[in-house]
Amino acid sequence: MAEIITNLLTRQIDIQADQTPMSPKISHAALLVASQVAKWSLRLIFVLVIARAMGPEKFGTYALIFGMVEFLAIASGAGYADYLTREAAKDERAGWGLALQLTLLRVAIGIPVAVIEIGILSIMRYPHAVLAGTAWMALTIIPRSLSEAVQGVLRGVHRYGSFLAVELTLGGGLVAGAVVVVLRHGGLSLAIASELVAVGAAGVVGLAFLLRFRTKEQIWLSGWQLVRRGTIFNAYSFIATLYDRFDVVLLSKLAGDYATGVYAVAYRALGMTQILPYGLLYSLLPWLSRNPQSGEGRARLEKALGLLLSVAFVVVLATMVFAGPAVQLLLGPRYAESAAALKILIWAVILRYANYAMNTALLAAGRERVFIVTSLVCLTVNIIGNLVFIPMYSWRAAALVTLTTELILLIQNLYWIQRAIGVVALPWTIGRTSIVFMALLVGSFAGKYFRSPQVVGAACLAMFAVYLFHSGIITEFTSIWRAERSPAG
Repeated sequence: MAEIITNLLTRQIDIQADQTPMSPKISHAALLVASQVAKWSLRLIFVLVIARAMGPEKFGTYALIFGMVEFLAIASGAGYADYLTREAAKDERAGWGLALQLTLLRVAIGIPVAVIEIGILSIMRYPHAVLAGTAWMALTIIPRSLSEAVQGVLRGVHRYGSFLAVELTLGGGLVAGAVVVVLRHGGLSLAIASELVAVGAAGVVGLAFLLRFRTKEQIWLSGWQLVRRGTIFNAYSFIATLYDRFDVVLLSKLAGDYATGVYAVAYRALGMTQILPYGLLYSLLPWLSRNPQSGEGRARLEKALGLLLSVAFVVVLATMVFAGPAVQLLLGPRYAESAAALKILIWAVILRYANYAMNTALLAAGRERVFIVTSLVCLTVNIIGNLVFIPMYSWRAAALVTLTTELILLIQNLYWIQRAIGVVALPWTIGRTSIVFMALLVGSFAGKYFRSPQVVGAACLAMFAVYLFHSGIITEFTSIWRAERSPAG
């Protein structure tokens, strides 16, 4: 049966062989970056507002509930979005057919998983407010399943403007909810209600795009084939989210709500750094999926990785200089320790950008089964490390274990990339850029001995930006999409 399905899909792709695959464009990356700016910045505004209104302890409770619902979303199949992007890039009819099937599958999986999660929280003797809040926020899985499935297809067929519209709807709803929380002096219940309304609105927009853009003919899979082919994406995303988010649950139980709130704010800020790699790499993914062994594709990926690492250095330097004043201004003195947490976590950006690029290469090459192995290793390290060190070092342990986990993931990815598609090389200029970065970072630390350390740090940041400009970072950026596609596609 598996061979029949594979042959069927192969014939469907061959029918479209006369169509030249759309080459990635700068506008694609720009729209995807804009979608991530909308997603992360608007949610960050929501988080900052409710965190300041609630205080670290109550916000820690919200962070726990949000983390549990993220587990639910991933367990039900949030990873299917990547699968839909790849399949829609090959055949739009398959993308829309799978989107409808996977939406229903996610809801069917999500209901029992939500019951299990609430049962676990009850066994762990969390208060009724946590149980009720988790139950209410779990309802977001219904509209979220639809909107994320539609977005997966929209990304694969290059409808990035529509993809952005879904994110703007979600983010706009959250910001409106934050305003209501402040005006009503609300707490946890209003924050959860805001999540429900925002995700529901995004689901309605997703449904509208589904009805507008779906093809007249859709390709459906049998129930068994649907589960079997999508399981890898679902399992990988679930395991990755476990090791990415489980530290919040452990902090809540082992160190208390205050430590959870302090760490959760810093970790949410770290999430903002995913904006650029998402835009760059997912704009390349549809093209790479059609041309997995292309030398041109590998060259583009290598240039994108070099660009991302250069930007990562800027992010780290800026955070080390301005994290303290920014946290004081946005959240007040109660969150002073969040600045220290962010200064530790931000170093993970360098490792994450490299891992993001390598995962994209493996995904395009159809090697997603590798993700199960790498994620299980990272999950094991994360759980053991947090269980051992959180009781001793609180949120600092969680931050350092996050760095360790990303390093271990990078080592694994280097091994699997070598086996699967060969080495993903870095541009030779990245070595020189690293040296300049370290020199200016040391210079920014020296600013502590002056009356205006932020002024010294800002000067170092400006010099690094000038260096990157003169080293040709703009040319590197445009060259990722400049190459023309071959006549054969």
